[in-house]
Amino acid sequence: MFDEVLFEQRLRDFNPEPLITPIGPQDEPLELHMVIEDEKNIDLAKANYLNLLNSEEIKKISEKTIKEFGVGTCGPRAFYGTTEIHLELEERLARFLHMEESIIYSYGFVTISSAVAACCKQTDVVFVDEFTNVPIWQGLKAARSRIIKFSHNDPCDFHQKACSVTNCHKFLIIEGVSWNTGKLCPLPAFLQVAERFKIRVFLEESYTLGVFGATGRGLTEYYRIEPSRIDMIMGTFERALGSIGGFCAGSFSIISQQQVAGSGYIFSASLPTYLVEVVLKGLELMGDKPVKFARLAVKFHRFLEECEFEVASHPEAPFKLVKLATKWKAQLMHEFCRDKGVHFIRNENELVINLNVSLMDDENKLGKVFEALKEAADLVN
Repeated sequence: MFDEVLFEQRLRDFNPEPLITPIGPQDEPLELHMVIEDEKNIDLAKANYLNLLNSEEIKKISEKTIKEFGVGTCGPRAFYGTTEIHLELEERLARFLHMEESIIYSYGFVTISSAVAACCKQTDVVFVDEFTNVPIWQGLKAARSRIIKFSHNDPCDFHQKACSVTNCHKFLIIEGVSWNTGKLCPLPAFLQVAERFKIRVFLEESYTLGVFGATGRGLTEYYRIEPSRIDMIMGTFERALGSIGGFCAGSFSIISQQQVAGSGYIFSASLPTYLVEVVLKGLELMGDKPVKFARLAVKFHRFLEECEFEVASHPEAPFKLVKLATKWKAQLMHEFCRDKGVHFIRNENELVINLNVSLMDDENKLGKVFEALKEAADLVN
């Protein structure tokens, strides 16, 4: 029986010692900014595309699940880390993505790197994009496969490279929307080449799941491609679905392989049950949000171009990658918008603006964002 009074008392009494002793000059503290969303501040720094982090339904179901299951299983899936909710999500994801089976991990980065390392071996050849993300590279480093890079999102270059490789197992690993450039993968053209040369295809969908396709299924729905043409779809829950962890979906054999060879699955404690429930609830609440988000993404992209910004990302990408001429201009724009209550990320001379579907439901909120960006454009252009 859950004792609410005892639970609250233990929380009040909890005052742990620091895990590490701070080092370095104490007179130069690290400057941190925490954004609290209210009528004066709009947070476009965190990836909360479908606004599920602010859902009261998800907060309530999380609280209920914590009271029943606690905050973590403290064990890997194969030991005592599996609950019926883990199994329910894996079944639900497989149905949602139109795949035979799925598997979930406790951390998005580890999902991708572990899945790659579990399937690719030292004697295999793996074709990857020149701008492939860090989790994929970490998986390939562990796999020690022979790596062949092709030009960014270029099926012709991939075809040319594929022609020269024979007598081995071959894999193609591509991203739906590139973590590094925001560009959209021309998936149909890549599949034509891969099928011609009998190359297995792994599709990383962290930035397309939930925001591409009428129901949020990602690029297979967006391009109207039969999911069985993809050997494995993988990604994180840490973008559109408002949770932590990651997933892979594919055939029974490729998922079974990860259950015995996926290091992040075997050796990590399982995803806390309440975070599994968050994903289940997020899939239920998705509704027409992907369609609405797609309209927002295109509208936002056009506005940025009207302001004469250089927008490197695809018009439908869930984040907008804005390039400025200098680091100084990027800093000036970032600080100006922050003072106006519009918060996003600055990387050197690039700005990363993560969209939130709630902007489509609040004209005043969207108007405030556009006004701040337009005034900033007048400063830096």
